Amino acid sequence: MRSLWVAVGLGLFACGDVQKVPDAAIPDAYAPDSPNMLTCGAGEMVCNNTCANLMTSELYCGNCNTQCSPTQGCLNGTCVPANTSCMRVRELDPAAPDGLYRNPNNDAIFFCDFTNTRTIDGVFMGQFDATYSGYNLVKFEELSTEQYQQAFIAFYNRQGGLPLLANWVSGNCCYATTGGMILHFGGSILYPSTGSSFSCNPVSPGYTGGPWRPYHVSTSAVLNPPLPQNYFTANAVTQDNQCTVAQNPGFFWRARNNLN
Repeated sequence: MRSLWVAVGLGLFACGDVQKVPDAAIPDAYAPDSPNMLTCGAGEMVCNNTCANLMTSELYCGNCNTQCSPTQGCLNGTCVPANTSCMRVRELDPAAPDGLYRNPNNDAIFFCDFTNTRTIDGVFMGQFDATYSGYNLVKFEELSTEQYQQAFIAFYNRQGGLPLLANWVSGNCCYATTGGMILHFGGSILYPSTGSSFSCNPVSPGYTGGPWRPYHVSTSAVLNPPLPQNYFTANAVTQDNQCTVAQNPGFFWRARNNLN
């Protein structure tokens, strides 16, 4: 055996007593303590027999003893409130897609349009030519894009329709947008509906309550939720000026052009 041979050689050529070293004390090669020892990737370490990235793991955040609460995420090794904004969503998950998110700290719902760097907090109904602080009239150009269509469907289904921003008496009932143009879904003029049939130009006090749901005039069908995710594939958004514009209803976003 090699270790024994080394010890004998030393005894022949060196002066004095030579203490022999047992075979087991000179291993031939490194062997792990256990055949099941974990091999973790770059940036990870073993915590409780599992590999964890201490910068992002909610079970092992910063060290093997810190677990984030259900309302927190792990950001750079520190537990922070989760999903408080679209910015925080992306900080915790750089690959997070466009879509609807929930803030677990207050149960608020918001849509992150990362593609256009925009946050949308809801879709509503109001008088198209009125001003509502913090709200923007939905434009035809916006509702013709995939991200805004996703947001419209997500909130429509979540809210059960379109919450009303204020009461008013309408002079007409086609949904209007910028430039006095009228929005169509699938080529059909839309009237407001309370859920079973259209409710055009309600008498004083006018439009109240809700949530309101558009009514397809051409098909006599109410857009009762849930709308399918491919709704706008079969019902393209179009517009024209065939309706009189007089305090008409309109769709509004509560939206801002940032992720905060």
